[in-house]
Amino acid sequence: MPAPSSSDGHVRVVIVDADDLVCQTVAALVGIGGRIEVAGLAGTAARALDVVLATSPDVVLVDPRLPDLLGGLAFIRQVHAAVPATRVLVICSPEFLEQAAGAEGVDHAMRKTYRPDDLTAAIVTASRANAS
Repeated sequence: MPAPSSSDGHVRVVIVDADDLVCQTVAALVGIGGRIEVAGLAGTAARALDVVLATSPDVVLVDPRLPDLLGGLAFIRQVHAAVPATRVLVICSPEFLEQAAGAEGVDHAMRKTYRPDDLTAAIVTASRANAS
């Protein structure tokens, strides 16, 4: 498994959301500026786990309310156990924010109604925690 790559100045991220349009939009937003590299996209927790294990990203961006059997919160626990250096940034609806923020394995949580600069800053901040 490759080591997280934030030490080279780039942050590698996997984006996980059941809505393909959300994945594509977030990927386009975080790709602006060239500092964040999208290592993969996934629409289900099961697929996302495969992508995370294959790429060992610095940060996984995930909506914890994934509809498949594994589900978002179980996926987060599995990421935390399998790739402990990978940070998990949850993006979710405001009514789920408190529950998501307190879930095991979640390093940071933010509302889905974020500004692009706030999302980029949260990804970079989360990735820096890998170096400590």
